[in-house]
Amino acid sequence: MLPRALVHVDEAACERAANVLRSSAVPDDREDSPLTDLSSEEIGNFYLFTVAICHQTSPVGQAPLQGEVSGVLKRGWDYLTARFEAVVHDDLKLLTPYRWRMLRGSEIATIFRDRRFGDLLTNPEGRADLIRDLGDRMVANDWEFADDLFAASGGRVGSGQPNLLELLQQFRAYRDPVRKKSLFFLALMRNHGLWKYPDEDRLGAPADYHEVRGHLRLGTVKVDDSRLAAKLYNQEAVSEEEDLAIRTAVSDAIALVAEKGLLRSPSQAHYLFWNVFRSCCLREEPHCIECPPTCSLPERYVKLAIQANPVRRCLFGGVCESAHRKPRFYEHVFETDYY
Repeated sequence: MLPRALVHVDEAACERAANVLRSSAVPDDREDSPLTDLSSEEIGNFYLFTVAICHQTSPVGQAPLQGEVSGVLKRGWDYLTARFEAVVHDDLKLLTPYRWRMLRGSEIATIFRDRRFGDLLTNPEGRADLIRDLGDRMVANDWEFADDLFAASGGRVGSGQPNLLELLQQFRAYRDPVRKKSLFFLALMRNHGLWKYPDEDRLGAPADYHEVRGHLRLGTVKVDDSRLAAKLYNQEAVSEEEDLAIRTAVSDAIALVAEKGLLRSPSQAHYLFWNVFRSCCLREEPHCIECPPTCSLPERYVKLAIQANPVRRCLFGGVCESAHRKPRFYEHVFETDYY
């Protein structure tokens, strides 16, 4: 018996999204923090650490991770990286595998505690387990820096042996079959100008849970199974098979939109989708009609969100199959540390 079809990539919907991008000057993918006070080796370890623990910073039914850094309110990944950058400036040993081997959940909680909002990073002990494993395996391989993985792989993303995706997958934090964290980490290293890959075509798009929600609503990923659709609408937990099917389809959809939209890479499309969906395609009050003054879309993407009216709204509001409609899909619920 053939396995039941769960989801598929809708090429027509991807074409509509790509049309939006072809008529826009899509910014290059980059991080807002240049990490200028860290060496290139330290930046590699900085991202190896932060990507390893970065999953579910906006858990369903709980307060999102947020806090103030240098007087600026930041949320999610932005707070996580800004807060860790501030802490490591006072303790550079936090960027060493030997220090990671001893890290405890209480220390993770302290690192990311905010004076105003308190402890909002979920499951600090589970995240510490991932970091201890990261440190143990780095030391066992006689690797001091992420750059050592790059050297061992010849800088290859996924071709030849060994390659970076294979080397990263030995860490518990990076064992995801869809390789969300691995692809995100490799994109960060490239975007900082630290690593160049001879097989850059192997650098696919990481599928973030905000992107899952956005692509399900946009219609670039269609749900074929009625039981799965009910789980998504009702926020019920999905199986591992369903999780992998959804995220694989979303990653494929991002890559297809990037190709059809004539973007430089799937990573460039990922950064756009991630920023638009986490800022505008909110779980309960998406900005289909107009963005409120509190919209957190980064400034470099704002001009894309200004419509001809001119009204600022979700960039994909005009081609989204869920705009102005209810019920809308949510991202799937799945207990994991893959992402």
